[in-house]
Amino acid sequence: MDRKLLSWVNDQNTEGIKPLAIAAAVAREAAIQKGLPFDGNQPNLLDIGTAQAPKEIEYTAEMIGSVYEQSLDSSTRRHGGVHYTPYEVAKRLARITLNELPPGPICDPSVGGGAFLLAAAEYLAEKGASPNKIIKDYLWGIDLDRGAIEVARASISIWGSTKVWIVLNEHLVVANSLKSGMKSFPTPPKRGFTAVIGNPPFQNQLQEITVRPIKETQTLREKWKVNAGPYADTAGYFLLVALSMLSSEGKCLLIQPQSILATVDAKPIREKLNQEATLEGIWIGGPDIFEAGVNVCAPLLSKGLRQSPANIWTGTEITQLQKKLNQGENWSSAMAIAQGVPILKLKGNPLKGRASATAGFRDQFYGLAPHVCEFKTGMETVAPLITVGMIDPLRSRWGSNEFRYAGKSWLKPVVNLTSLQADDKELYEWVQDRLKPKVLLATQTKVLEVLPDPEGQLIPSTPTISIECDPEEIWKITSALSSAAISAYAFSRVAGSALSSDTIKLSAKQVNALPLPPISDYWERASQYAQEAFSSKLKDTKTNKMKEMSHKISLAYGYDDDLLEEWWIKRLPKWR
Repeated sequence: MDRKLLSWVNDQNTEGIKPLAIAAAVAREAAIQKGLPFDGNQPNLLDIGTAQAPKEIEYTAEMIGSVYEQSLDSSTRRHGGVHYTPYEVAKRLARITLNELPPGPICDPSVGGGAFLLAAAEYLAEKGASPNKIIKDYLWGIDLDRGAIEVARASISIWGSTKVWIVLNEHLVVANSLKSGMKSFPTPPKRGFTAVIGNPPFQNQLQEITVRPIKETQTLREKWKVNAGPYADTAGYFLLVALSMLSSEGKCLLIQPQSILATVDAKPIREKLNQEATLEGIWIGGPDIFEAGVNVCAPLLSKGLRQSPANIWTGTEITQLQKKLNQGENWSSAMAIAQGVPILKLKGNPLKGRASATAGFRDQFYGLAPHVCEFKTGMETVAPLITVGMIDPLRSRWGSNEFRYAGKSWLKPVVNLTSLQADDKELYEWVQDRLKPKVLLATQTKVLEVLPDPEGQLIPSTPTISIECDPEEIWKITSALSSAAISAYAFSRVAGSALSSDTIKLSAKQVNALPLPPISDYWERASQYAQEAFSSKLKDTKTNKMKEMSHKISLAYGYDDDLLEEWWIKRLPKWR
C-alpha cells in the first residue's frame, strides 16, 4: 500500500473512523478518477460516511479492499484469521488456476475485500470477455462480513464500470460458506463453478484467540464427512467447501497455512481431497506474504481434468520449478522439493519393531517443574532433566550453558526423585519408565538431532521424544536416526507441520513409523562411528565420525549421493 495512503488510514483509525467509512472514502476517489457518475446507481459503499481520502494518490479498485482490511483493528483480524492477499499474488495465483479453463462462473467462498475476484476479472478481460459479462455472469462471492461484501461489490463495480455503473448484486452474498456451501446463493450456477479461488481465514487451533468450540468442530466434521483432528486449521475445511462447489470439470485454489501439507490432524482432509480430486500443483509461499508472518501454501486441485505430475510454484513471483510432484506423493514433498531437500524412498521395517518412541504431555511438563532444582555436588536421588535445547547431534549441552525451562534459566537442572515420589506417584512411575537405555530426539530442528542415553540416566522434558530400546540396539538406532537419509526422508513427509517451514517436527507416532535400514555391515559400521562420535569431545573428530556414520547409513539404504550428505552437513547446528 502507498505509504501516504497507509499513513492516512492510520490517522483515520486513530480518529475513530469506522473501517467501512475509510474504505468508502477511497472508493469515492477511485470512482471520481474514473469519471463515474454519482447518479443514485452507485454501489452502497460510496454513500457511507464523509471522510475524504488524499486526492493526489492514483487509486485503483483493489486498493479499496486493502484499505478496508487494514482498517480493521488487529484483534478483529487475529480472531477472524483475516489476512489481506497482496494483489500481485492474487493475480498470479488466479492466472495459474484459470489457465486452460473455459470462461465460466468463479467463486470466492471467503471473498473479503474482493482481491481474488478482481484478479479473476482482470484475467478474463485479457481473454476477451466484456466487463459487463464478467461482472454479471462470472463473479460470485460469499463472506460472513457484510462490510466485506459491500467493499467487494464496490471494488468490482468500479473496476468494470465506465460511463454507467455495472453493479454486482445477487452474486455476492452474506453467508457462512462452511455451513451452507452452494446453498449460500439463492440461485447458484446449475452446473457448479468453473473455478473456486480465494484466501479463507486461518484459525490456528493451538492459539486461544482463534480456537473453535468443540461443538463447531464436530459440526464441520459431520457437514463435510471428514474425521479431521481437533487441531486442523479451519482453512482446511474451506478446501472441502471449494471442491463441493466445482462443476464436473473445474479447479480450485485456496491459500492455506502450510500445516495443511503434513499435520496429522489435517490428514483426513488431504485424504478426502485426494480421493475426490487431482492435485495439479502446489504453491509454496513463505512467511513474508502476509503481515502476520504465516507460512503459506496453496494446493491447486481439479475435478474431471488431466492426470499428471503436479507443478510446484514458489515465492511471491509464483515461479514454477522444473521438478514436479508425482501423483500419490505426500503433499509435504512439494515443500521439500522447493527447498532443495533430496527426496528419498527408504525401504525397511519400522522403528517400532525394535524400539518404542514416546513423548510426554503438558501434565508431565508442569508436574515435574516443582521438583526441578540446580544440581549441586553430593546430591542423591536426582536425575538430569534434558530439554530440547540441550540436545545437539550426538552431544549433550546439559551444564554447558543456561537453558529455559518452566519460565526459568537453568545450567544443570535435575529432578528430585524423592520429593516427586512423595508428591505424585503416577508421575514418578512415568519418570522411572524413562530411566532406561534410550535415545532422545529433539523436535523443531533442521536435521534430526539425537542424544543417546545408554545408561538410562536422563529424564526427557516435553516435547523431547524418548526412544526406548534394548541396550545393544542403542547405537544402531542412534546411527540411523542421526543420518542424512532419515532427516531428508522425515522432512519430505512432515514439512509444514513445524513452527518454521525449514525445520522437522515429528510426533512419537511418526518416529515409530520411520523405516530402519536392513541389517548389513554398513549399519554395523555406522553404529560404531556413532559411538565413537558420541564419545569424542573434539569438534572436528566428532564431525568426521558423524559424516562417516551418515554415509554408511545411506549405503545401508542403497543410496550413495554426495549431494544428500552435503545437504545434511550444511544443516547441522554450529558447534556451541
